[in-house]
Amino acid sequence: NPFAPLCPPLALTAQQFSVVPAMAGTRWWRAATAGMITTVMVAPTVPSLCCRRPIALLCWLLCSGQALRSAAGAAVAADDRSHGGTGGGEATPLAPARERKAMPRYLEVSYSAAMQPLVNVSVGGQWLWLVFDASSGNTIVFVKEDKACMPVDLEPCYSYKEAEARKTLRVCEENNNPSIAHDARAGPQYNCSTYLKSLSDAKPHTDALIIDGLEYDQKAVEAKDEMVLSMGSGQIYKRSGMPVRLLVEAMTIPMASWISLHLFEGVSGILGASGPTLSCRNETLWSSFLREEKVDMFALDFDPPPNATNGALGYSRVVLSDIDPKYGKDIVWSQPKQTGDLINDGMHEFLMYHVEVCGIDLLYNTSSNWLVVIDTSGPCLTLPPFLFDRLVTRIPVDCPFSDGEKSFGQLCSPRRPSGAKLPSLFFRLEDAREPEPPRLHLPLERLVFRNGSDTELLCVARDDSDPRKATADMMYSHIALGSLAVSGLYTVVNLENHTIGLAPKGDLQSEVSDDLCIPSRTCTGMQTYYPPQNLCEDPQCSSYMLMTLDEETKTCKWSSMVPVGFGVLLTALVTLDLVSHRLYKQAIEKASEFNQ
Repeated sequence: NPFAPLCPPLALTAQQFSVVPAMAGTRWWRAATAGMITTVMVAPTVPSLCCRRPIALLCWLLCSGQALRSAAGAAVAADDRSHGGTGGGEATPLAPARERKAMPRYLEVSYSAAMQPLVNVSVGGQWLWLVFDASSGNTIVFVKEDKACMPVDLEPCYSYKEAEARKTLRVCEENNNPSIAHDARAGPQYNCSTYLKSLSDAKPHTDALIIDGLEYDQKAVEAKDEMVLSMGSGQIYKRSGMPVRLLVEAMTIPMASWISLHLFEGVSGILGASGPTLSCRNETLWSSFLREEKVDMFALDFDPPPNATNGALGYSRVVLSDIDPKYGKDIVWSQPKQTGDLINDGMHEFLMYHVEVCGIDLLYNTSSNWLVVIDTSGPCLTLPPFLFDRLVTRIPVDCPFSDGEKSFGQLCSPRRPSGAKLPSLFFRLEDAREPEPPRLHLPLERLVFRNGSDTELLCVARDDSDPRKATADMMYSHIALGSLAVSGLYTVVNLENHTIGLAPKGDLQSEVSDDLCIPSRTCTGMQTYYPPQNLCEDPQCSSYMLMTLDEETKTCKWSSMVPVGFGVLLTALVTLDLVSHRLYKQAIEKASEFNQ
């Protein structure tokens, strides 16, 4: 529900629902407004209880959908308990009570207007909408008193004064010690065992996040606070004294005057869901939750957001220690990731082999594989500059920047007639072998969305955040799978053996077409065809002495000065020969005269 931030929790309980016994073969539904079971009765709800803003019936319907899901889940849990079950929300047939298996635990996920996945988390007694970010290690909240939320009057937005009044907030004394690093990569574990009197006494430090190829600068204070993680089954995980980063200014993007997606508008912060090694205190709410709840894997089962062209009123969630049988047989597992250092230990990453589009290997003559990081802080598929430049030469797009130039957060628009489909991105999780490893697909159609002006944009970003990323060097650049890209792949993160499992959700028959692929160019003369960039490379005639390129025939030819040079040289040789012959004759004649 993209309007979830507008909808506070309603005072509806399971007692207001009646669960009707399902007939044999009846299935649960995963529609956004249909609850969780076949038939649900709900008492009338006054719109003013749901909506903070007067959007009348539309807001009431959207908010009611959110309430229906939560309350119906509680009703199902209560019904399960009455039959000896455990409750939950898995989309499986309703089995008889004695055969019903335990339903998996999960976190409900909604979307912001910028397609960032949101989960509901309480920090300092305040329920907030935090971006579920699988690539960062800090729980971050935007401070209301410092106008760090966007817009500044956003509700809900974290109030440090309210947290201090509840006596849950503790501001780390290390904030005022410039010799202590606030980055896990720069120093030892951040202790935070002694505290300042208030947030107003702390000196903020700077940091940054790289999202969809842009750098978001932060001004932050390290602290601890009480946190509650709410699961869709009605269970909660509550811990006090959890590390939190308080942003005391709105995040800024240097050198970006116009961007296609305004991230973090309408959200309250970030839930860092990477490994704890990326946190300066080596501990996060997410890592402690996984450890204490003995979660060995989690699945990102995201449906497309409503503003995606392939979007629908689906049901998105993060499922714990369970794999949906619908995708189980289709999951392909990656090779185990590299471990032993802070970055690789913290990131959920894998190697993607032989990335193809329109039958062309985009990694041709560069590498057989490239590093991929699951990064749900933003929605887009983010590519290193060299890969992005290769992709756009193969698909019909109009970009607001020139080939090879920085994008500065701008996205391209697909160029196509109405109803036409884009090609798919194909890849493997293993190198070539016998038999051939499975080939997975991510339809580019699933990365198309409409912005506020109803313009279609392709959510594939060019990563220009670091000049070193312009080179094809995997150490400094990687592919990032954003939330919109993840919605096209059922994604499982195995925390025990450090592998990633992927199963395509897209339908190749209805979502993919190669008809719009840009044809390969025809080379002439001595040109060499370079498939990834769809260009003909001229011969390096300058490598040969006295040769230049003929622009018409694209062949190497002698320089115009060569014939003249040969004529001069030949004339000089003939002249020297004649002169030397004459000198020789003169010498012979003088020698003959001397002998006489």
